[in-house]
Amino acid sequence: MDRSARWLISAALATLALSCGGGGGGCANACFTAQPQGTFTGTKLDSAASVRLTDGGFGFLNQNSGQILQLFAPGNVLTVPVSCSVQTVNILGFPAAQLTIADDGSFLCTAESCGQLDGKCDAKDLQHTITINITSLSFSPKAPDLLEASIHATVQTGRLMISTVSRNSALCLFSAPLKCSIDFDTARQPPADTVLGIDIQLAVDPRWDKLLSLKVASIAGSSACTGSATPPNCIDGNDIVIAPEATACASTCSLSNISVVKDLLLSQLASSLSAQVDKALAGANCAPCAAGGACPTSGPSTSTCKDSDGGVTDAGACYDDLTGLCVPALVGAEGQLEVGAALAPLGVPATSALQLSFGAGGGAKADSDGLTIGVRGGFKEVAVADCVKPVMSPMLPALPLPDLDPDAPGPYDLGLTLSQQALGEALLHAQQSGALCMELGQETVALLDTSLLGTLMPSLNLLEHGEPHPLRIALRPVNPPKASVGLGSLTPAGQILEPLVRLDWKGVELDVYAQLDDRFVRLFTLAADVTLPLGLRLDGCDGLTPVLGDLTGAIVATDAKNSEILAEDPAVLKQLVPLLIAQVEPALANGFQKFLLPQFNGFKLKLLAARGISQVTGTQDYQHLGIYAQIQQATDLCTPMGKRAGAGPQVAVGKRGKEGVELIAPAGTTLSWRLDRGFWSPWLKVDSSGKLLVKHPKLTIDAEYALDVVTPEGGEQHLSLAPQRRGEGRGEGPP
Repeated sequence: MDRSARWLISAALATLALSCGGGGGGCANACFTAQPQGTFTGTKLDSAASVRLTDGGFGFLNQNSGQILQLFAPGNVLTVPVSCSVQTVNILGFPAAQLTIADDGSFLCTAESCGQLDGKCDAKDLQHTITINITSLSFSPKAPDLLEASIHATVQTGRLMISTVSRNSALCLFSAPLKCSIDFDTARQPPADTVLGIDIQLAVDPRWDKLLSLKVASIAGSSACTGSATPPNCIDGNDIVIAPEATACASTCSLSNISVVKDLLLSQLASSLSAQVDKALAGANCAPCAAGGACPTSGPSTSTCKDSDGGVTDAGACYDDLTGLCVPALVGAEGQLEVGAALAPLGVPATSALQLSFGAGGGAKADSDGLTIGVRGGFKEVAVADCVKPVMSPMLPALPLPDLDPDAPGPYDLGLTLSQQALGEALLHAQQSGALCMELGQETVALLDTSLLGTLMPSLNLLEHGEPHPLRIALRPVNPPKASVGLGSLTPAGQILEPLVRLDWKGVELDVYAQLDDRFVRLFTLAADVTLPLGLRLDGCDGLTPVLGDLTGAIVATDAKNSEILAEDPAVLKQLVPLLIAQVEPALANGFQKFLLPQFNGFKLKLLAARGISQVTGTQDYQHLGIYAQIQQATDLCTPMGKRAGAGPQVAVGKRGKEGVELIAPAGTTLSWRLDRGFWSPWLKVDSSGKLLVKHPKLTIDAEYALDVVTPEGGEQHLSLAPQRRGEGRGEGPP
């Protein structure tokens, strides 16, 4: 129950995790450094993300629960220890009889000398083990915030030894101790198994950053059958046999085969089972001690590293110093992203680093339709970079848990969300860390030389003495970008009608330098407002690729300055803005790579849709970006509906003109393209004449470009666009 409940949460959270290089990103795994829980000091948002498992998702997992069962009960077997204990009961009219339960003694012991039936609980008594053979397991959500695990199992205790503490017990006429054994086997009387219902409460701990905490709320089916309760939903007293273990007072064991003794055993069994589940949950959901026994703090709350059984400090779990309860573990990711190291080729400051924290918490709700778990998350720059001005994070209202069902495209198993607030915070703190301060030269963009600007800047030819000179572009993010979530709809031809995410970036400044006389000299500074319409392309069944919509009107020049070295009117320089930002596009696209949803314990996800959910009243914006998926076996074939496996149609380059370049393919072909490893386009349809026009600001410059094309059916095709000045009106086909 413990590890499976955690698995349901962790498996879904991992698809939201921000990790470097995961799924094909632009940096190595070493750029993300995990840190001990509680080190993140930034502001966190409730409902920064969320995970929802619907009744359909529960149904699929229940049909395949055998795989989940192996996570915590290998071979479908659980062992529950019962420790020796002394209980006071009334038996046969004798009040306050003290019985020693599980008085088994040491290994292979058969006499009082080694502890068996000696009436004492001491170091000689090993724990008695009860075996639970699980025949089936199912999960279901239960209002308001419970995950119910229903287990069908057979239970065998073996011979559990019971004796009186007194060696001259009144039960034996003060002549001997009572020595009996109890053997409980659910298969002794039909039905052979019993049903245990374990309610795991998905609580939020207010003392520990509102992290998710798993607690056993109740265990049904572990008490004796009475009244209307009948097997297998309770434990049948007829499955219990009490037998004498000594000739003296043997008849009293038979007389003691009554409900009070059976109830005593059942009470002990229920207590042990509950304690075992609680301990398992603690092991799965308690924060482990860090190196040197360090434990987290949260505001005034402090914790100490202790053994899970309350012993001395060791490498165990962290316990709240005030309540004595374990500190809930972070089910998610917390650490530091070394942006400067990851994006060093793009000229990002080496000191740029971003802290992030995402963990289950903030809220959870369950009903008959499914279970939703919130994720608290936040971002914070390690230090404000020198290339930006400090900006304070705005105060944001707390968002409730999103409701994914009204906006669902149809039946789904698993839903994931990321809030608009979280996107905005990520962009703001990335800008503050210096992650958007880029400097590009010919080592990154081969076309960056003065010939790129010569047609619009004749005075530059005088400075370069007729020879092209290297250029450098320094991007200065004066303001952080802002993100808004839209519907994410497409036209029938595949063009983005309403972007899924719109990035609005005001006042972006580009400093352009040229290498003149062995040093770089600033030619001019351009300022622009940039709006990028972004979507998510579903690739196959488990791939998500950020795509860029039509850039017509997306880049508006607002200023041109620092151009005293040139003779051109600043108004002319403004015309260069779309072209220069297009040179930066591949660098930006490097941070928005395709990623694959991971597989977990033999399961994988099949993507259904990505769209905005929870529309903001009176606007076209949405509070959350939602992703919908079905759960499948990892071995299932996953071919998107309407698509066929194998190589897709071949695509060739046609006529190239001022408007762009034509791609030639069979009419109706679906494809996506990118220029010079920039952003991919959405899925687009080739028209009835077999042509698709590709438009891009870069294509205004007559040069050689690399054009990649991919179709849903097949692999990527690499095309070459040759410059017109060489007399080549048609590019090369696939290599």
